[in-house]
Amino acid sequence: MSEIIEEAINSEDKKVDFSDDEILMDHRIEDLFYGHHPGLSLGRATSIFRSRGQLAYFLYINRVTKYLFVAIYMDWTILFRHPVNFFLLVIFFATSISLLFVAGIFIPIYTFYRYCTKSEREPVINVWGKIAKIPPPNRNLINDLMEGMKLLGNNTKRTIIKDEKKIGALGERENLKRVSKLKSLLFFSTLVYKRESKITYKIQGCVRKLKSKLKYDDIGDQKVYKKVYKKLCDCEKKENERDNNNDNNNNNNDNYNDDNIYTFEDIEHKIRDMIGKDEKKIKEQIKEFDLNFTSISELNTDDGGSFCGMFWSDKENFIIIAFKGTTPTNFAEWLGNLTFQCVDARNYLFGQVHRGFYNYLFPLDEESAGKNYPCQKIIESINCKATTLKNMNGRKVNLWITGHSLGGALATLFYARLLNINYTHESWELQGAITFASPAVGDINFSTQLAALINDPRNLAKPLWRIVLNDDIVPKMPYRACNKRMRKYGYHYNVLMNYAQVGDKVTFYGNDHDPTSIKEFFSNESDKDDNIGEHVNRLKSYCKNYCKKKKSKPLGIFRHRHGSNSYFKALIDYEKKIGKK
Repeated sequence: MSEIIEEAINSEDKKVDFSDDEILMDHRIEDLFYGHHPGLSLGRATSIFRSRGQLAYFLYINRVTKYLFVAIYMDWTILFRHPVNFFLLVIFFATSISLLFVAGIFIPIYTFYRYCTKSEREPVINVWGKIAKIPPPNRNLINDLMEGMKLLGNNTKRTIIKDEKKIGALGERENLKRVSKLKSLLFFSTLVYKRESKITYKIQGCVRKLKSKLKYDDIGDQKVYKKVYKKLCDCEKKENERDNNNDNNNNNNDNYNDDNIYTFEDIEHKIRDMIGKDEKKIKEQIKEFDLNFTSISELNTDDGGSFCGMFWSDKENFIIIAFKGTTPTNFAEWLGNLTFQCVDARNYLFGQVHRGFYNYLFPLDEESAGKNYPCQKIIESINCKATTLKNMNGRKVNLWITGHSLGGALATLFYARLLNINYTHESWELQGAITFASPAVGDINFSTQLAALINDPRNLAKPLWRIVLNDDIVPKMPYRACNKRMRKYGYHYNVLMNYAQVGDKVTFYGNDHDPTSIKEFFSNESDKDDNIGEHVNRLKSYCKNYCKKKKSKPLGIFRHRHGSNSYFKALIDYEKKIGKK
């Protein structure tokens, strides 16, 4: 009898896992077909410029010109009300056009260099091991990251200690735990850069063909189905040859025959077989951590570039939503991010938001989109996986949101969406968002309204922390017409380039300098108490760090650290300093 019950339980578990995989795959297929990113398109010219990023430069000039023209057409008085701001804006765009022209020449050279550099193809653990000067096989680093992942999955309450002698030591241990959390989240933000895009790009091309060529004509549609199916089979064959995997059981290239009749269902089945093959490098690098990964949205892109991935741990009971940043060699992607045009975001968020960032998550045509837009698909995928994990572990799943660079900007928008609709679910609990090197994503209206939501007592347990390096220029972008100190002298909300950062900033300086943050992300105390001496010491420490921040080197502007490896180096430097105390 017990054996029968055990078999029933096992079969039920398999059923749950299977349905979970199928539902996630359904969401992903729908995301591919419903997704549409206008990018830098100009009607039929899109097919020309999609594969030639350098030629998209002219589309960028067209968009900038259109942006300035519309700004003057809608409110010509801006030339007289804000002449200096408008002049600086024109100079800014003219400079960016010149710099991007030079960048368009050197990016192919840089692409070839990256392709020939072995370190670019190295696993993240190996690269970070060299930075931390840990000899292979990097067990200490792996164990450290695993410890950080345990902290991401466990809700441990901080201990209140009144003994002054013990407060300092316990506070340093708490800081080490926070560094471990940051390193783990940075690890996830870096891993998503390792996904390849060849197969995904081919699949997206086939989807575009289906969406543009099908005309409800049986004979004509059958020709389209054959061409698309053959293209998918050829792509799969090349991939298997590259991997020396011609004996793979999933290889169905021999099934293609010109005499066969293919249907839409055949194409969808082939896409399901191929769609996860670009993720092999990521899955290989997370084997030692007992983690799982899947891409859940292509974020309205059509080039296999930016996407949203989901990591989860059955054992530690957490889900990480990681957004991939800009590909360094994707020139067209850089052009889209550097347009800096705003769009009214009040249908889904608040205020005005960077058009390029907004298009990744939300539709411009709300009437035809319905619920089939990336942000909603990401939420549905989280609900699906969290329900499975809760059924396995019996408790709510911890949800974290993260990303580096552009990924940090998208993580901020997704986090803002969850707070704006006060979204909750019985299977998961939002723990907060931690971004690295994120640029500003919206105007002052967006910033102030999101800050109000973050400071709401109901949301204090799910903060937004923005990790930046002092000499990283990206978090200082886009160009701001007025900073916070200037706004008290008669600030108008319709000023062009009205961007403002949001979230609690934690600034790292590297070497022996302590990081600074207004809300004490790193503290020398185990918890807040009434100890006057510790309170004074905390204020004194903040003043010292503030002075260090102000005393920057004259040529510091020429230094620039932006990559995730630079952020890891800053975390390691601070961790070593804590360890010496």
